[in-house]
Amino acid sequence: MSGKERGLLRIILKNFIASFKPTRQKLIGEDNYGTKYYEIENPRSTRKNSSRYFVPVNKDDHTQEVPVEWEAWLRHRRKDPPSREEIEQNYQLQMIKKRNAAEIEAKYASNGLQKQINQEEYTSFPIYEEYKNYGQDYKVQYDKQKKKEDK
Repeated sequence: MSGKERGLLRIILKNFIASFKPTRQKLIGEDNYGTKYYEIENPRSTRKNSSRYFVPVNKDDHTQEVPVEWEAWLRHRRKDPPSREEIEQNYQLQMIKKRNAAEIEAKYASNGLQKQINQEEYTSFPIYEEYKNYGQDYKVQYDKQKKKEDK
């Protein structure tokens, strides 16, 4: 057995024993919906990044949205968790964008431009008249002289 194989067995044995030792969960924060975010600190682990997870308020609802800031933290795209001020600032920006979108939609709806666009029919591909009924109106035409020769 070479030294590399012993090192591999040592790592496997070390990780197996470490799996039975308790890990420390640290509550990092909570978002506006009440979802709690945790980080597992395990100094004995050989992993580069610590494990991060969240516990939603309604555990049966798997379609719950996670705020963008917290999702970036969960996926290790950012080192530090988001602050309350940052979350509030992004929420205000989101509300401004929604309000502006509603104003633009109301403006174009009052001008009638939206009705014109919806009344016209759009197709995904252009329709050419010469190909519209291709093969349906096809009639075979024989020369009269050929028919006489065949008889």
